[in-house]
Amino acid sequence: MSEGVTVRHGSTVRVARALSRTIVPAAVCANVGCYLLGVIVLRELGLDSAVPADAWRMVSVIALMGVQGMWLLWRRSASCAIASLVLWTAAILVGGSVAVAVQPGMMLALFTLAAEAHRLTVVLIAGTGLLSTMSTFGVTHLLLDVGHPGAWARPAVWIAAGAGALATVGTPTVLGGWYAQLRARAERIADLAQRAAAGEAVRTAEAVAAERRTLAQELHDTSSAHLAAVLALAAAAQSGPLRTESRHRVLIEQIRDEGEQLYLGFERMLGAMRQGDRTQPDTHQPGHQPGQRSATEIGPLVAEHRRIGGATVVLVCEPSLEEIDLRLGPVRSHIAYRVTQEALNNVRKHAPGAAVSVTLEEDGASLLLTIANEAPPARGSGIPVPARLSLGYGLDGMRDRLLAAGGSLRTGPRHGGGWSVNALLPHPSRGSAVLRADESAATGYAASLPPEAVA
Repeated sequence: MSEGVTVRHGSTVRVARALSRTIVPAAVCANVGCYLLGVIVLRELGLDSAVPADAWRMVSVIALMGVQGMWLLWRRSASCAIASLVLWTAAILVGGSVAVAVQPGMMLALFTLAAEAHRLTVVLIAGTGLLSTMSTFGVTHLLLDVGHPGAWARPAVWIAAGAGALATVGTPTVLGGWYAQLRARAERIADLAQRAAAGEAVRTAEAVAAERRTLAQELHDTSSAHLAAVLALAAAAQSGPLRTESRHRVLIEQIRDEGEQLYLGFERMLGAMRQGDRTQPDTHQPGHQPGQRSATEIGPLVAEHRRIGGATVVLVCEPSLEEIDLRLGPVRSHIAYRVTQEALNNVRKHAPGAAVSVTLEEDGASLLLTIANEAPPARGSGIPVPARLSLGYGLDGMRDRLLAAGGSLRTGPRHGGGWSVNALLPHPSRGSAVLRADESAATGYAASLPPEAVA
């Protein structure tokens, strides 16, 4: 342990350490005390014949039991239990079975053996101890009852000897095994609880990370396009060829419109985030999220790009946008809108004034979305775009959205100039008569996505 680190232990640990230090003298005192108490009780009851009267026997028994208590220093090893049984057997032979029947040190050694040692070792030592103890009780009765030579053959003698062996050897062994099972069960429960807590922490961290990525993507989608348009319009207002009062008025109105759209986008996104908060009562509603975009809004999106960029934009869809929206469902329809929005935003930033074609082809099982632009016109045509306008999250955001729904994204230059974005968005087959309300039910992909807070 490194220096300067202080470890504080609870009261239970301190008590356990104190008992561990005093276990040996306590066992010696308990052994001797139980023996002397047994002798006194037997004499008070008038059963003096059960206790040998010789002083040397008493001293020998006390010495044997004292040595047995000292063996508890190694109480976690099988040798301690074996030595305790041997010393206890010798004490019974010397001092009589009744007076030495209760020996706490020996019982503690057997209890600890059953709680700590391997099960096979416990069975062998405890079984041998039961047989030897039963035999010792019988032999002791024979030696003390010398006036009745046939007494050792009576069944009652051996039944009493077996009962004594079970009580003195079997009981602490069984209790030790029961304690070992309880401890193992408690350890398994604690391990499962620790694993569950660790797994919950990992899942929580992953959920937080996923939610942060979702919020970052939504912020990017909400602000990037409108901010790019505002900056582009501001740059156009500052350019030399466009410094006319009428043109300035038009550009200012467009900047105001873009600012309003940006404000409304943030307002919708914050409202959706609050409604999707499960910690707020009466706010979270499953299914279709408020403010979610759809494929039907791709048409106005294309018209806005045409108005802001002043370039030619061709929209081709088969079937209609409404039909595509019904077939995709709310989550995938939102993804199709976002991919189109980001692709057009990239065209506006990196190829201002370039002609663009937006194609949506749906075959009943998947949607192929293609946004292709030609090479940008000569410098000076179209609205200029400020440098270093990209945040660098657009392509990654599109790819993450598509992968979450089982789709894919391919981008690259076109032959003859320009750039192409191809998005494949599969979906479960469904008929055109499916109601939009049924589409709000969570599908396999939709259930894996965080609630879509949209701009």
